[in-house]
Amino acid sequence: MKIFLCILFSYATLVHAADTNIRWNSNFKETCHSQAEGAPVSFTVRTPPQIAGRKAYPLLIDLKVGLNAVPSTQYPFFYALPARGRIWGYRSLSTYDVLQVIDCMKQKYPIDPDRIYLTGFSAGGSGAMHLASCFPDQFAAVLALGGVGNNYPLVNFKNLPVAFHHGDEDWTSSICNARVQADRMQALGSPMFLKEYPDAGHSIPGPRAPLLDWLFKQTRNPNPLSLTHECESISLGRSYWFTIQEFIDPHQRASVAATINDRTVVVHPHNIAAFSLDLAAFPNVKTVQIDQTRLPADMYYRFESGHWINGSPLPKPPTRVYQAGAAANLYQGEPLLIVYGTRGDRTQQLKTLAQTLASYGGPTNERIPNLFPVISDIELTQTQQTNANLILVGTPAENRLSQAILSGLPIKIQQGTLLAGGRSPLPLENQILSLLAPHPDHPQRLVYLLAPFTDTAGLAQVVAKPASFLAGSDGFDRISQADLLTQNPQHLISRQLQYGKDWNWIRFPDADQPIPARYSNRANLATTCLQLMQEKSQADFALWWGPADRGMWGTDFNHLERYQPEFYTKADFLTRHRLFETMTGSVTGAELKEIWNRWGTKQELQSFPEITPGTLIDEQQYRLHIPMDLYIKLGQRKQNLINPQTAPGITSAELLQQIFP
Repeated sequence: MKIFLCILFSYATLVHAADTNIRWNSNFKETCHSQAEGAPVSFTVRTPPQIAGRKAYPLLIDLKVGLNAVPSTQYPFFYALPARGRIWGYRSLSTYDVLQVIDCMKQKYPIDPDRIYLTGFSAGGSGAMHLASCFPDQFAAVLALGGVGNNYPLVNFKNLPVAFHHGDEDWTSSICNARVQADRMQALGSPMFLKEYPDAGHSIPGPRAPLLDWLFKQTRNPNPLSLTHECESISLGRSYWFTIQEFIDPHQRASVAATINDRTVVVHPHNIAAFSLDLAAFPNVKTVQIDQTRLPADMYYRFESGHWINGSPLPKPPTRVYQAGAAANLYQGEPLLIVYGTRGDRTQQLKTLAQTLASYGGPTNERIPNLFPVISDIELTQTQQTNANLILVGTPAENRLSQAILSGLPIKIQQGTLLAGGRSPLPLENQILSLLAPHPDHPQRLVYLLAPFTDTAGLAQVVAKPASFLAGSDGFDRISQADLLTQNPQHLISRQLQYGKDWNWIRFPDADQPIPARYSNRANLATTCLQLMQEKSQADFALWWGPADRGMWGTDFNHLERYQPEFYTKADFLTRHRLFETMTGSVTGAELKEIWNRWGTKQELQSFPEITPGTLIDEQQYRLHIPMDLYIKLGQRKQNLINPQTAPGITSAELLQQIFP
């Protein structure tokens, strides 16, 4: 597995723990060098008092000041607070920031690798869960405070202890989500528990000592006898002694269940074409059984011609390996440059666009100054193209490099029309074209075209929120991200294409079957979801975000896309592979009236069947079926759902059958 961690350099006066110059019992800023933006990044460090005879100490990574714990003689540990807490959920670049901090701390200080802990508060708590699900073998335990999140693989916590702490009157991050996630994890056999704090809001009251006591009792088992792992890309494919080397289909999740029984490793892979085993800690293993196939114990295995065989290390291909995720691949710690075009009369606007885009490293509404370098197409050198991934801002007529490499990209632009993937020609007027591809001249590097074929008003909309026009930049739902995306300034999508793992466009049957015109209204797509939800759960009502919803923090939480039906077809929709996670919970008739009068009448919520307040009985309980994220909105009424439970999700395949019968 390739994890793009940075080469770290210290700018402080610290040396290895064996040296007496370590600043024990101190609080200061440490610095490491980020290869991603080519600049130093600082983070907060607290060191414990030196304990005679102790050679290694625990490390506590704190996201968004979760515990804010102070090392002491009673609790001698190193504490690190990564700087980029503003990137919500610790996805995209923030994930790799945390890995940098861990690597830096392990290099410079006497850290016990089996006692590295992860904690966080609110979005830091959900971020801790996401991060740990990506790299479960790196941590000894996770402590999530006042935030749990969703849309991450729970099966990855089989060997990783987790504690949720949550106030039962938390109206910012309702405890309903924590209860459902806890039930799911317990059903999977994960070592976790949920501690609820009666009458507590969005905070964790009481002393921190009990939390630290539990945390520091946990020790990582680097070689568990049984593991389960699920991921969306090979960069996240390692779990303890098992590493996914290749997917069969890069746009489906890969997963494995593996167990060591006496002298045999039993492996049940799903969507895996090649994997490797690190069995150094298990010298008695002689056989590997992959489903029904038994093979001698070895390091590499490959699925070939319908059979599993002993393999060999995958050779480095001439072009970098394809991974789903589109722009998410730009935010994995590799060097990144933003290059704006200087041809034409929009140079200043394109420069501003590039500078704004450079201030984002993932899904955040707040800009982070001076993140990635920005240069013009005139300044770009061959060395920079060799060493960095590039986001090219401007149309090919405006950006010299885009124009220079256009013939080597898997698209054609002729007289203002896009040709790609064997699809019908698409007029580019008033469209923003996004395209990920290997650099034709440096195929181990990526280029991403952000080309606004818009008028001045449309360009202004792109300049205002450029990251929202990069497919996959938030790091969510990587397998569904389009490698080619065209949309207008209002985010109405006209075309979506994805590559196969050979970097050739995937072609679908019935490519030109148009989406019904009614789906230009996203509320109608929500109604289709609601009908499926209500049919699956037999709940009294299914709820979804309405067309007027803008989320609790002014962010649109509605994950349903919007389309331009004159262009959008079945082939575009077939790039969608999302699972919409859902939950059920009950409210009284009186509460449901309040919910509907508050949000339904304003089209911030919609329901199926339609809620008619006059028919509801105040004392009766009504079962609701909702998307997981909707708990945030419902929490604003300062009431919890009664008996929240996990519910069947909605898949894109199910929606496909309803939209394209």
